[in-house]
Amino acid sequence: MVNFIKKSLACLVAVLLLNGVSDVSAAPSKGKNVCRSFTDNFDTNRIVEFNKYNKNPSSANWINLAGSRNTYEVKNGQLFASLLKPANMNRQKGPDGSFNENLGAGVSLNSTRKMHFGKITARMKINGVGGCVTAFITMSDNGDEIDWEMVGKDTKHVQSNYYFDGIIEYGVHGGIHPVSPAFTDAFHTYTIDWQPEFIKWSIDGKVVRTLKKSDTFKDGRFQFPNSPSHVQFGIWDGSGASGTAQWANGPIDWNKHKKLTTIVDFIKIECNREHNTIIN
Repeated sequence: MVNFIKKSLACLVAVLLLNGVSDVSAAPSKGKNVCRSFTDNFDTNRIVEFNKYNKNPSSANWINLAGSRNTYEVKNGQLFASLLKPANMNRQKGPDGSFNENLGAGVSLNSTRKMHFGKITARMKINGVGGCVTAFITMSDNGDEIDWEMVGKDTKHVQSNYYFDGIIEYGVHGGIHPVSPAFTDAFHTYTIDWQPEFIKWSIDGKVVRTLKKSDTFKDGRFQFPNSPSHVQFGIWDGSGASGTAQWANGPIDWNKHKKLTTIVDFIKIECNREHNTIIN
């Protein structure tokens, strides 16, 4: 997820810079981060495409960085987020196995405001096709990242992860956690509780992993996510490189599928009062 989201976010920031806006969240340059605590129950569509964003963070809840309006639908109090079949997947062989040269189009939602510590929660029923990845994360401009990732085929486990300051260390900071029933068969609630001294990952209200800031000291500093971050949700095609495809249990066989969908009941953002100026 990290490379996919970073490329999308970089694209968005570049667009906004060209239009005279230096920060997606429109937070002031001094003082606390401006954070919005709210729950999106998807009763109405508060999503805007990045090329139509008016630079007013109060005008929408989310910016779709992926650029395809056809990849999602808001109806009956739920978000239906989908991967759409490419015209030709063009299956190739790589050093770690097969991959698809052409990828399905997905959705990547980015909150219009940032959060500097707090809690985020999403209730989801997730697509389980191998190669399809659903992610619920925080992401800062400098590459601090905290993840929930759900990888197709391995539907009875979910993955937690984090990165600091854009330092990419694959296989170092991740965790794998059981979920029952399978994430394809039932809605589960996934929470990231990100506070100045710890991160806790929870499933259905039960903490399954705790990371203490005090345990992240390395090379003379605490390598612990600590920068204001956007909340992001996405569904993406992990078939585009042989190593990624193997991690994602892919590549996706698009001859068997036209559309792959994850359903989201709600996303809740709760800002830390000490580190944010909170608006509703």
